[in-house]
Amino acid sequence: MNDTLYKNIMEAITKIQETQGENIQTAAGFVADTLRRDGLIRPFGTGHSHLVATEMYQRAGGLCPVAPLLEGNLMMHEGGRKSGSLERLSGYAAALLGLHDVESKDTLIVISQSGRNCAPVEMAIEGRKRGMKTIGITSLTHSKSVISRVPSGKRLFEVVDVAIDNCAPVGDASVEIERIRSTVAPLSTMTGVYIWHQIQIAAIDILLEEGIEPPVFFSNNAPGGDEHNFNLYMKFRDRVKF
Repeated sequence: MNDTLYKNIMEAITKIQETQGENIQTAAGFVADTLRRDGLIRPFGTGHSHLVATEMYQRAGGLCPVAPLLEGNLMMHEGGRKSGSLERLSGYAAALLGLHDVESKDTLIVISQSGRNCAPVEMAIEGRKRGMKTIGITSLTHSKSVISRVPSGKRLFEVVDVAIDNCAPVGDASVEIERIRSTVAPLSTMTGVYIWHQIQIAAIDILLEEGIEPPVFFSNNAPGGDEHNFNLYMKFRDRVKF
């Protein structure tokens, strides 16, 4: 077991707890308002960042009205070189968002470690044009150390309504191995998922204080899970692909 990785994970989580509480609460307010207005949560990420987006979708113990903006060309199962090239292509995000029936009452959550490539940045810009509240989950340390690849020169944290620092290092990998003169063990997936669940918990608390029962999935493998989840599927079947 590697003590360095454990220490780095705990340091990153602690930093999120100490520095990102206000931003997480703001994001939770956006999510709660979307649920209150019967809107959808719209997560988007390219490359490995899409793992955080899919964590939000149809998850036991997760919110039901989550409709990820998943695009095969930008995900790893069609090849890392392919997704890496296309996420730098200006105009791709605008075309992709146009294929989804997004509404101004929806909340857009964009996940990007570096926050410098066209697809995530332009997705946030396009979402705001459509009146959506936008949340960015990104590494401020990484993003501020690089220049944008977007024609506008903007990075993700500069174009969203609220940016939440995932507290991952530049390059994401966190453990140095001298014998290969490299670093391994990226943090952004773990910290991104942690941030989302904190947003979700805070949003649920807001709704419960208002007497609103949030639409949360049970596990299909727990007693009563199938029946409970089927009722949620039927409620959102015309807007969320299950």
